[in-house]
Amino acid sequence: MEHKVNLEEISDGKLYRLNDMIRLGCDGCNGAASCCRFAEDTITLDPYDIYELSLATGLTFEQLFAKQWIALSPSNGLLLPHLNFALKEGVCPFLDGEGLCQIHAHRPGLCRLFPLARLFQDDTLYYIHQIHECPNTVAPKTKIKKWLGVTAPEAYEHFLIRWNRILTNTKTAIQKAADNAALTATTTTFLKTYYFTPYDTTQEFYPQFEARDR
Repeated sequence: MEHKVNLEEISDGKLYRLNDMIRLGCDGCNGAASCCRFAEDTITLDPYDIYELSLATGLTFEQLFAKQWIALSPSNGLLLPHLNFALKEGVCPFLDGEGLCQIHAHRPGLCRLFPLARLFQDDTLYYIHQIHECPNTVAPKTKIKKWLGVTAPEAYEHFLIRWNRILTNTKTAIQKAADNAALTATTTTFLKTYYFTPYDTTQEFYPQFEARDR
């Protein structure tokens, strides 16, 4: 989800790239991690997230939606899916009774990112460190690409840049829609193309995404 904020107020003022080192770490909240609670509709899901959730659960987007593990809400003028924290009264639907993530290896990108955030400028992806988000004050230095914990991090970042461009273009199309019918058609096509049409989890994600991004 996009936010308009003063970077000096929320970050250390630096812009990081994928190969930069930064002090990050989990403080071991023992099941009480605030980052997994009360996020409401802010953990939006991109197509890669849906692919990973399908790997973790064996369910398609439509089946995840039917179980109410994910929901759809307006986000900056566009209808986007997000983890449905309302299902368990403010707790992530994939958090177990002991407060542990049941899909940690396949967790969404925004979960992997925390307490970092993304900043897109001129088709370049930067990372900012949100200094007030995590209670861990002592952490070792780690490379950002290692912190994200995804295979092929460069390909993942390339996807994120392309996805940001798609979101921007789709929002522009929605704003220019002549009437409700045109708006509905744009939104429906977007959701069907990138979400409701299932991804084949026996195949790599990126070629499937590229086939849709034409």
